[in-house]
Amino acid sequence: MKKIAMPLAASLLIVSFLAFSPGPALAHEEMISGDIRIVGGWVNEPPLVGQLNGIGLEITRESDGQPITNAIAQLDVSVRKGTPTRSLDLVPQEEPGMYAARILPTQTGQYAVVIRGTVAGQAIDGQIEIEDVEDAARFNFPPASNGGSEIPQEVIEQLQTVITDLTVQVDEANVAAEEAKTAAASATESSSELKMAADRAYLFGIIGVGVAVAGIAIGVAALSRKEKV
Repeated sequence: MKKIAMPLAASLLIVSFLAFSPGPALAHEEMISGDIRIVGGWVNEPPLVGQLNGIGLEITRESDGQPITNAIAQLDVSVRKGTPTRSLDLVPQEEPGMYAARILPTQTGQYAVVIRGTVAGQAIDGQIEIEDVEDAARFNFPPASNGGSEIPQEVIEQLQTVITDLTVQVDEANVAAEEAKTAAASATESSSELKMAADRAYLFGIIGVGVAVAGIAIGVAALSRKEKV
């Protein structure tokens, strides 16, 4: 058994660089239309979310089991997951009657291969429900310490540090804004006081000038009286 399995694994590894080559059917399903038998399933089973895989079809005659070459020439094959569908670019494999297309499943659950068209003159219209896609976490080893879905503690600590720094910067900015507001108010108040002082000085100057003029007038009047006497 080991002598058979090792060459098979090696050949699958080589072919995967060009196209998928379906291996032994583990949970492949089939549909029969007239004399056409189509077996479909995942290339690698069990299929896992987030891992590159492929969907393979084996198309043969029901009557004699002979493979049908160029069977996909008039076939429209797509994969469906719920409502979304995607066309499959099937590629003939080295083994006659075998076809495969690459696909990377992104959700767990049931997938179906929808097949429409004709093969060797036989109308085909149906679908094959293939094996459910599973979560890869069930095969993890050793198990991830954080369950594989939580944010690492190191990242959380870094985020907390960043948030703390931003909070400090915001507080400092608020203090600076208050100081600027106070300084502006003080400057306004000082400006008002200077204006009042200037007004008082101007008023005192006017009064001084008036007193001086009055003194001169009184002096002139006094001199005039003295000359007359």
